[in-house]
Amino acid sequence: MSRGPDRSAGGVVKDVHIFLQNVNKNYAHVDYVLESLKDNFDILFFQEPPWRTIRQTVSTTSAEGDDVVGAPKHPDWLYMVRLPTDGLNPCVMAYVHRHLACLRPSMRWDIIDYWDIFVLSLFTFKGAVNLLNVYSDNAHTTINLLSQEVDSLLALAHMGGDFNCHSEVWDPACSLHPLVVQCLLEFTSDISLEWAQPSNPGLTYIPHNPDLAGSMINLVFMGLLSERSDLLRLDPDHHGPLDHVPISTLVPISESKIRISRIVISRESPEEARFFVDLATGLWALTVEDLSSPDRIEVAAVAVAEIFSLAWNAHAKEVVVTTCSKSWWDN
Repeated sequence: MSRGPDRSAGGVVKDVHIFLQNVNKNYAHVDYVLESLKDNFDILFFQEPPWRTIRQTVSTTSAEGDDVVGAPKHPDWLYMVRLPTDGLNPCVMAYVHRHLACLRPSMRWDIIDYWDIFVLSLFTFKGAVNLLNVYSDNAHTTINLLSQEVDSLLALAHMGGDFNCHSEVWDPACSLHPLVVQCLLEFTSDISLEWAQPSNPGLTYIPHNPDLAGSMINLVFMGLLSERSDLLRLDPDHHGPLDHVPISTLVPISESKIRISRIVISRESPEEARFFVDLATGLWALTVEDLSSPDRIEVAAVAVAEIFSLAWNAHAKEVVVTTCSKSWWDN
């Protein structure tokens, strides 16, 4: 019998246990994980899941039957995946244990509609808890997309996946810090997440070819939900035949609130109108007669910046982004 999620004395689900792995389209391994981890985990986040013909079903047009295509299914797990579009198979999917049905787990394609990003929402008495499953290819497509869509994201409690991103920040054997890493770190900072170091550090990608070096490209980012240091662990016991090491994460979902704020001027608001009036007035009154030297250009630039700063500070206000917000610009 499944252990069920950890609950408080009042029956409130306190945390969820997430198993995360790039399964490299290995159908047999996913089938094994579904059965072997049904009593230990609440959510399975997979990258590069298998997608193949499972069986044939009765057809009115073919004697051989119609193909039933997909990933493995199991009676204890809710199967959640975006179906293929334009010939592109899904690169991320989730299995949610049926004992979490009370939290109404939902795929949120309304937030980001992209086949390499999976947003899972759980609805607690304090509101939605949003968890992100990510696969980013070698061209860093998903990282770049997330950076562009930061204003549309809800508050997140967890973001994990295969980022295909090498950096000295999380891999002491790596001397690189490419621009895409800075892009990723700025994005996570904007949504108040931090890279979570496993309590048992090690490589997360171990190539089968012994001539190739291992690395740390499977990552988890979490909010400041707990001071405990044992929330995240590498899980070599369930590594299987794959070259990606699973990551096990315990995510608190009810003991703390996530608070994210931004200083904004709401679009099409009276404050925005007054901001533009003050800005135009200040710039119109600015006297710039001589820009013939670097020093004079710098003086003019400082004056323009001061006008923008005064107008902004006069009309901007702090907005707290909650789990129900749709944009940093919400009132």
